[in-house]
Amino acid sequence: MTDLDNYPSIDTPGPTSGGPPEPRTTPPGDTADDTGSAEPHASELDLPGPNDPVAWSYVQPGTEVVDPSGNRIGRVDEMLGTDEGIFHGIAVTPDAGGRPRMVAADRVALLTPSRVQVTLDAAGLESTEEYSAPGG
Repeated sequence: MTDLDNYPSIDTPGPTSGGPPEPRTTPPGDTADDTGSAEPHASELDLPGPNDPVAWSYVQPGTEVVDPSGNRIGRVDEMLGTDEGIFHGIAVTPDAGGRPRMVAADRVALLTPSRVQVTLDAAGLESTEEYSAPGG
């Protein structure tokens, strides 16, 4: 008899083989191979609210831009950044009219889905560089 004879092989039925399956103790979706029975509904997702801070890539064109006092001074024309996710700033269409203006990332105080707060007032926005899209 060898030491290997003292150990059952992987083919040897154990005490649980052939018996009823063990009941689940965790909910569906708890493991990588079990994602549950259906996709979640939007109401079940933990989406940011209108005043929750978000990443720059989450802000949509048309979002209002406000000064430090909360007064609207324009709307987002375009969020500016790289494909690698580096935020450069915002192209803002001023409420006073005119071409979009470039607001550098270091002048952006807050980004939410409903508004962008900058450290400039309307006059400060007008003094920034005009924005022209690449190739345009």
